[in-house]
Amino acid sequence: MNRSVALFVALALLVAHALAIHITASGDLAPPYDSAYAAFRVGRNLVHEGTLAWGQEIGGLESYPSFLWTLFAYAVERTYLPINYSVQLMGGACAIATIILTSRFHADRVASMVAPFLLAISGSFAAAALNGMETALLALLLTACFVASERGWSWTFGMTLALSGLASPEAWILTPLFLLQRYLPGLRQGATERPHAAAFLLPIAAFIALATLRAQLGGELVSSYTVGLLAFLEFSPAGVFSALRDFLISSVSPFLLIYTLWYLIRGRLSGTGSRALFLGTAWVLLAGTHQSDPSPFNQALVPALPLLLVAGQEGLIIALNSTRGWVRHLAWGTFFGTGLLSILASRAPEDFGSLRLSHYHYNWLTPSHENALGSRSWLGRPGLAEEIEKTQFLRATGIFFRDNVDPGQTVLSPWPGSIGYLSGLDVRDLRGRATALPGESRLRSWHHPGRADLLAALEARADYLIPNCRPRPIAPNPISLAREWIQHLDSQEFDDKGRLASVLRALEPYELITVPLPSPSRRASNRFHAQAHVLRLRALGLTPELKLSREGDFVVVTCSHGGHDQLANLRLSLVEEDGEPWHVTPTGELATSRSVLARRELLLTRTGARPLQLMSVDVSGDEWRGRTLRATLVNPGAQGRHAFVRASATVQMDIGL
Repeated sequence: MNRSVALFVALALLVAHALAIHITASGDLAPPYDSAYAAFRVGRNLVHEGTLAWGQEIGGLESYPSFLWTLFAYAVERTYLPINYSVQLMGGACAIATIILTSRFHADRVASMVAPFLLAISGSFAAAALNGMETALLALLLTACFVASERGWSWTFGMTLALSGLASPEAWILTPLFLLQRYLPGLRQGATERPHAAAFLLPIAAFIALATLRAQLGGELVSSYTVGLLAFLEFSPAGVFSALRDFLISSVSPFLLIYTLWYLIRGRLSGTGSRALFLGTAWVLLAGTHQSDPSPFNQALVPALPLLLVAGQEGLIIALNSTRGWVRHLAWGTFFGTGLLSILASRAPEDFGSLRLSHYHYNWLTPSHENALGSRSWLGRPGLAEEIEKTQFLRATGIFFRDNVDPGQTVLSPWPGSIGYLSGLDVRDLRGRATALPGESRLRSWHHPGRADLLAALEARADYLIPNCRPRPIAPNPISLAREWIQHLDSQEFDDKGRLASVLRALEPYELITVPLPSPSRRASNRFHAQAHVLRLRALGLTPELKLSREGDFVVVTCSHGGHDQLANLRLSLVEEDGEPWHVTPTGELATSRSVLARRELLLTRTGARPLQLMSVDVSGDEWRGRTLRATLVNPGAQGRHAFVRASATVQMDIGL
């Protein structure tokens, strides 16, 4: 097959693959990941406020780790282009360019297409193409650095190496790695041309310039990620092994490195393969060491995937050219088997007729690391589906806050990205990445934020707290929420009962409310996307107030509401001193079941001077007389008996004889 035709097929396969896994249930292209919106907010603030930070007085240059991606977001905002499509188009273009570069590493025109085809069918690489983050750009720059190094293009090498560091703080490690590769005898094999030593001055100058800019903007000279790297922050061999295992399952294609390692041991691997293996392995080990928050398809390790596949290609080509027939057959079988498993990692687990295969598929994609806050953190396609659902939910939450909440109010969330960008409010990061935590002078690394003093963050009394990142049918209760946040976020020991009690006291000033989220889909813009449970400070005085009034044989329930849109259920109970309560049904009848509600999912809007009538009940029957009628608004999905059940105070009226 002609290489140009094969390359075109690989590129078309990548585009189709990326679009297929990023289409939402409504048929729209999935938005960028939630964390990408942190870069969008910093870029927008640079356009409108002239500050390269999360806000005028909060956050800093490290509010998003990629300086280069923030500048790209600034350029998009400056030209008023649609930010979502622009960054995804850029990511897709970088992914396509990366595939083109990986096809230029071998003289054999057909064999040189092994790495491009494996990249095209890789779910990890397809997810990186449209995730809205700098992942695909970083993969392109890392591959371009390697190509320039192999060809001896000095200034191209120096420029791409400098841009890599500006694209991501972990990429600064490439400079010493390429220097080491330059002088280690085992890695100099077959290197006919090498970049001039002066080319290394460009990344060094870029590092110094970025450090100077960071200091001028009130930050530290060195990024939080670099500080943690130098201090071996929470290094764990088990954590590295877990990250490598999950990356191997999500990407699958690095399995082919077994041929590379075999021929490396036998001394038959090419110099290009050895150097690609060295750089790719070093990146994967470094990223696996300092990645505490899992992402779909292990995106932090994806920039090294092209180099790893180039190294795998070099080893596989030797096997395919073997004089032994069984070696060639084994190599082809491994190649096609790897491709099949890569496709399975990109598929949603489904049963095949009567064969219950989804159970085994989910078991295969179960992560070895701890679940992230608010999700199962699946590997492969299920993990991407979780991220898309989370981002859509948080985007809808951000739109709700933009349209309903006063601009001067504050929000505290472990997921500040899309809420902060779309709402424009003062959104504080509960993990200290976009904004500094109370008592801390610098921002934390997005790659490894670590745990925080949860109690100090809650005691800062933000006006709103975001407890969930995905829709949940059951509303949180104080104990479950406190336990979950302590388990995933708090720096104190989870077994400390006093800590749990302190966090519960810090949550007491808040009330749980249920709000309707607008649909982020263009095709369903007039529909509600979901319901969100939010904690609101009681001191704001926005709690709905009920009132019971008698009009002849009827009791009228009215509500006065001075706040934003809110959903609530109306519960009416008829009680007497000694006896079980009766509950009023929507038709005005009485029932004994506690699950009975008088009205469900009432949309409470700002009423002004005229209260909203919720229900009118005929109380002329004998069963009503001598009893007390109580009315309460409760949150949809709330279960049990706790402070987060009620959405209003309880009011009552004695029904006369």
